[in-house]
Amino acid sequence: MLSESEQQRLADIEAALRNDTRFVNGFNRAMTRRVTPRRIIAVAIAVAGVLGVVVGLAAGSVAGTVLAICAVGVAGGVWTWRSPHQPEPPVIP
Repeated sequence: MLSESEQQRLADIEAALRNDTRFVNGFNRAMTRRVTPRRIIAVAIAVAGVLGVVVGLAAGSVAGTVLAICAVGVAGGVWTWRSPHQPEPPVIP
């Protein structure tokens, strides 16, 4: 349970964040851009990689399985890659 002074401080912080339009706009922009073409491509690569792993293991192909695991890693890289010119997302403390 928070003390009365802690509750007041929390209310002050919440009020300050509501009035910070830069923070609110950045947060709203980050929440609305969830599905991007890059993420769709990453998911497609990951699904193909997982299917490749299953087929490679079933067929006994070590090389095929290794390549499919690499494809899953590439999908992770595509998902998390950020352009050096793209601004950093807002940091929420």
